[in-house]
Amino acid sequence: MQYAGKVFVVFLCLFACLSAAYGQGRCNTNTITGTYVFNFTGSSTIVFGPAPDGLHWNALYGPIAGVGVATFSPDGSADGSLWLIAGALNFGLDPIPWQATFSVNDDCTGVIEYHFLTEVLRERFVVLDNGREARSVVVQTGVPTATWITTLRRIDSSCGQHKVHGDYLFECKNLFQLPVAPPNIFAGAALIRMLISPGGDYTGTLVGKVGPAPAEFPVEGSLTVHDDCTAEGTLTTPEMPGMYHSRGVFFDEGKRGYWLPLVNEFPDGSTSPVPYDYCEITRIGPH
Repeated sequence: MQYAGKVFVVFLCLFACLSAAYGQGRCNTNTITGTYVFNFTGSSTIVFGPAPDGLHWNALYGPIAGVGVATFSPDGSADGSLWLIAGALNFGLDPIPWQATFSVNDDCTGVIEYHFLTEVLRERFVVLDNGREARSVVVQTGVPTATWITTLRRIDSSCGQHKVHGDYLFECKNLFQLPVAPPNIFAGAALIRMLISPGGDYTGTLVGKVGPAPAEFPVEGSLTVHDDCTAEGTLTTPEMPGMYHSRGVFFDEGKRGYWLPLVNEFPDGSTSPVPYDYCEITRIGPH
C-alpha cells in the first residue's frame, strides 16, 4: 500500500510538471495568438500489391512537403503564406497565400479549417509549451489518401540576415530524375554542411546517396534571410548542371530552419521544377 502511494505521488508530480511545461488544460485562442513558422511533411500513397523483391510495394506514391509562415489572431482567424511540393505538383517559387479559421479548447486541443484551391482542408492540433509550439495532423484533405503532420514554432524574436551565419547542417530527403531507363526517379538523402558568411554567401560539402550511388561533392551559393523570417537561396555544384533555387523559413534566433529546393535553373536559362526535396536546418557552430 505504501509503495502504491509513492507511485501515485510520482505520477501526480509528473502530470503536474508536464501540464505546467506544456500548458495543457489552460488554453484559449489567445494562447496561440502571434506569428509562427511551420513545416509539414507527409505523403499520398495507393498500394496495389506486393513487389517481387519483398522490400518495395507496387504503389503510386507522392511525397508532400511545405514550409511557410502563419499569423493567428484572437478572433479565431489565421492567415499566412507557404511553399509546397505535393506529389508531382511543384507550386514554384512564389508564396501561396492562405486564410483559415480555428478554435482552441481548454485542454489545448483545437481545430483549424482552411481552403486550398477548391478544397476544404481540416487539421486537428495540440498546443504545446504555452503556445510556443503546436503540432497538427490533417483529418480532411482534397486528395483522399493524402496525409501530413505539421509543426509550428512561434517567432519570439527578430529575424534577418544578421541572425543566420556560421556553421550549419542541412539534412535533406529528396527525389532525383536521372537520365537512365525507366524507372528513372530515385530517392536520395544528404547531409550538407555549410559555412555561411555574415553576408549570406556559403561554401560546403554534400555527403549522401542517390538511388544506388554514393555522393560526395562541394557546393556553394548564397542565402538571404528577410525580417519576416522567410528566406531564399541558391546552390550550385560541379556535379550537377544548373543552379537550384530554394525557399524556406528560420526560427529560434536563426539557429534552426525548414527548407524547400524548388526550381533548377539550367545554364541555357531554362528551368525545371525539383521533383521533391525537403531539408531541416540546424546551426552547429558559432557565428
